[in-house]
Amino acid sequence: MKFLKQVLYLFIIPTIIGILGGFSAILFRKLIKLSNVIFNLFSGNNSIYYVILMPFVFLFTYTVSRKLLVSPENVTIDEIAKKISVEKGGFNIKKGLLVLGLTSFNIGFGVPVGREGPIAKLGGVLSELFSKVFKIDRIHLPIYLTCGVSSALSATFNAPIAAVLFGIEIVLGKINSYIIIPLVISSSVATLISRKFLGNFTAFYVPKLSFQDSEIPLFLVISFLSALMSILFFFLLEFFSFFRIRYRKLWGKISFIFGFLVGLLIYIYPEIAGVGYSSVTKLFQNGFSPDRALEVFISKFLAVVLSFGSGVFGGLLAPSIFMGSFLGYFIGDFSQFDPRVFALVGSAAFLSGISRAPFRSTLIIVELTHNYQLVIPTLLTSVLTNYFIGSFNETSLLKRALLHRGVKIDELLKSRLRSLNVKEFIKPVKPVYETSHISYVLKRFLNDEVRYLPVVKSPKDRTLVGIVSVRDLELAAIEEQTNLYVKEIMTPEPFVLTLNSPPEEILKVVALFEVGQIPVVDSSERYVGMFDVNKFLKKIIIQTNF
Repeated sequence: MKFLKQVLYLFIIPTIIGILGGFSAILFRKLIKLSNVIFNLFSGNNSIYYVILMPFVFLFTYTVSRKLLVSPENVTIDEIAKKISVEKGGFNIKKGLLVLGLTSFNIGFGVPVGREGPIAKLGGVLSELFSKVFKIDRIHLPIYLTCGVSSALSATFNAPIAAVLFGIEIVLGKINSYIIIPLVISSSVATLISRKFLGNFTAFYVPKLSFQDSEIPLFLVISFLSALMSILFFFLLEFFSFFRIRYRKLWGKISFIFGFLVGLLIYIYPEIAGVGYSSVTKLFQNGFSPDRALEVFISKFLAVVLSFGSGVFGGLLAPSIFMGSFLGYFIGDFSQFDPRVFALVGSAAFLSGISRAPFRSTLIIVELTHNYQLVIPTLLTSVLTNYFIGSFNETSLLKRALLHRGVKIDELLKSRLRSLNVKEFIKPVKPVYETSHISYVLKRFLNDEVRYLPVVKSPKDRTLVGIVSVRDLELAAIEEQTNLYVKEIMTPEPFVLTLNSPPEEILKVVALFEVGQIPVVDSSERYVGMFDVNKFLKKIIIQTNF
């Protein structure tokens, strides 16, 4: 019976979810193709119709979203991660289906957006519906929701490894056999179905490229510029979000104007229309001059900002790859090396800057292009891009780690954190001494129901010198050493908070150390108490949501 349950949970259910993910990706492609056929009937392949029709596409999205009471905020990967990691589901079915339909319509009519956000949400919606119908227990729900999201992404982009890593790196934040087996099964099944019906093709053609060590300094430039443009991109989106709320009564007219501007940009630079992978293929065939590549990058950047800023639905993965490749190609032309290498590296760097997921970004680019020989430079630039972004805003490096602990970083939370201090969350836990016998420590663990105890020098000298854990006692017992003192088994110089630790320091500790309590010391390093992490998390989560 136990074996059958394992087969059911690890193989059969993930297979069914993978089938749902595979066919959802096929449906998505068909809807995009149908929308493109409709657009061509109107336009007759005349690009002037982008200027004429695009304002009405934007206005249509605004009107439908408003009539159906769906938030115009775009579906982001972080939103999906929050739904799974924090809320354990609760996908909005109406919004999921609406976003799928509108995104298909938008891409078919040339709006410069991508597919991954909507298809990921659809995968989550379908897997949640399946779990509810068959009454899957809640302990497995986050895993199967992640399977749905990853399988849909895998089938859409023909990138099963990147999809599995997406589930591990972004959504669940952990890895073990009980997680990785269902993820691999569902993503593999979805990819096989997609390849059966859509073919096994790379998203865009890239010749086999190689890099030289002397190119690395220029990779740093690409990382830095990708970080700057990513920061600018999200700053502009936040500005438009504020702008949309302030002028919500006029937003229909404003979105119409934005649509006209995007249509005008596409008319001047038709390469930026839709997903744009055919233009990326042309770039890797040296089909653009460096100056034209820069112009296309700038126009795509502006068009994407205006599209997402207006509330048009779509994904950011394809636009990020597009912009990064054209920016990298332009930068690479300043060297004596092949600019196509820098285009490929730039695509990974820009994608990493937008998604804040360096490993996933690297694998997506490698899988999409089959250029495995460029793993090192793509991974290097992806990681460095995230580092440069973190240099401007350190909490961005902790964003996903905090999300896995139930904390979503936003401006509202940051403002509220400024009023919090360590003293609010201090729990009075009596310390033990260096000279305490481990038998006393064992009694304390059993009576106080804690896993960590602070260690001070003596009753008179409360200088913190270490921390002793249940694990330390376990190791002593395994080695059959029972006549020991705390000093011999404790962890010396533990990480601590001070009474004046700023909110950013608290967030770092909470994100990086999965413990329930952290020692707090005063300016003289004397032990004060234990910082209650769970109390802190409870308060800021409640403040963020209410």
